[in-house]
Parts: sequence; structure tokens; C-alpha cells
Amino acid sequence: AKYIFSYFKEHTFSNFDANQIKDELDFDKLDLVVLPGSWAIAENACIWLDSSVLAHRSLPFITQHLALVIDKNKILHNMHQAYSKINIKSNDYGVFVAGPSKTADIEQSLVIGAHGPRSLIVFII
Repeated sequence: AKYIFSYFKEHTFSNFDANQIKDELDFDKLDLVVLPGSWAIAENACIWLDSSVLAHRSLPFITQHLALVIDKNKILHNMHQAYSKINIKSNDYGVFVAGPSKTADIEQSLVIGAHGPRSLIVFII
């Protein structure tokens, strides 16, 4: 699979191939990642990503902003349909992504993206 990534380094914008990166710490300044989703589930607005589209497991979580692209024919009604479509034996890793995390545990102050990206946008094609 071909990956599209955007990377800000010293205020310049460039694309790179994540397959070339061996150490995930090199993603520390990653600003935007665009990934293809395998399945989207309407019931809870999540998208399934697995190792077939992820060069590194950390990509959807370490970036500041995440964009997912999903084919409109890959949108399912509910999780029952999703589990019937997902073949967990064919990939060594998979995750449902549903948007930025939110917490107000620290001094009652709302923090968005505490456990992943600060924003998520989905493009349906």
C-alpha cells in the first residue's frame, strides 16, 4: 500500500514514506497523517485500521492531526456487520479509531488529544 504522510520539520512542509522509518521516535514532529480506512461503522462513527494500511502502529496516535479516507461502499451499519467483515487472522494488528480523546481529569481542565491526535477528519469518497 502507498502511504501519504505530511511532516513539518523546521517550518517546511514535505512528504515522506513511513516505510523508510525504522525508529518510531523519528515521528516526534509528525503533524498530519492521511491513511486509508478499511471499514467505517455508522453506528458509532469509527473506522477500522489494520496492519495492511499501517506502516507503524503508532501512526494514528502519534500525529497531531489525523485524516482518514474511506470508500463510501465500505460504510457498514453496525459493529455486528464490521466483525463479520474483519478477518483478524489475516493481520497482526487492528484498531477502531473514533476521534480525538477528551479528558478533564487534570485540574478540571479539558484536554483534547491527550491519548492521540488533537483532530480527526474523515473523507468519504
